[in-house]
Amino acid sequence: MSDDVTAVVLVGGRSTRMGRDKAQLLLDGRTLTEHVLAALSGVATRALLAGRALPGLDVPAVVDQYSDAGPLGGIASALDAVRTPLALVTACDMPSIRPALVALLLDAARAHPAAAAVMCRSEAGLEPLLSVWRPGLALPALRAALDAGVRSLRDAVARLSAAVVLAPDAWLAADPDGASFRNWNTPGDLPTTTTQL
Repeated sequence: MSDDVTAVVLVGGRSTRMGRDKAQLLLDGRTLTEHVLAALSGVATRALLAGRALPGLDVPAVVDQYSDAGPLGGIASALDAVRTPLALVTACDMPSIRPALVALLLDAARAHPAAAAVMCRSEAGLEPLLSVWRPGLALPALRAALDAGVRSLRDAVARLSAAVVLAPDAWLAADPDGASFRNWNTPGDLPTTTTQL
């Protein structure tokens, strides 16, 4: 565990495709958000919820400063509140994060101190919803993108002056099936063991 990292979990989404609050869906007796926080607890001494507070969770929450800006607005708002050199960002609907991949991302961020962000590229493209950010370098660019009307997180990443993107051959050993990037968007994505609080 390191004191240079804050874990940021995005919980502000509207869950329109799911039809119910993804952040509070139960899987094996814990919410999806709790599963994600547990996956990140081994590497981060601090945690933040980006978007809102959740009942039953003693984790500080940061309200989105940007309306209708999706994950980009949530990340920018959270980075403004992070007080550690690095922020490990993910979404509440990604409960299959592999610790080895998280370690790889953090190692890459520490090895590239000039990088504003570190993330992977998969067959689906950039995977910014499991990423490491350096708030001091990334926040000005994200704010500028938002002020210019950008709402796509991938478009905002493209505006960063320095980002490290790990190709599949760099990360597949840590997560051979890419499970860390799977998010649960629709009822069809859910295993039969999930319920809602």
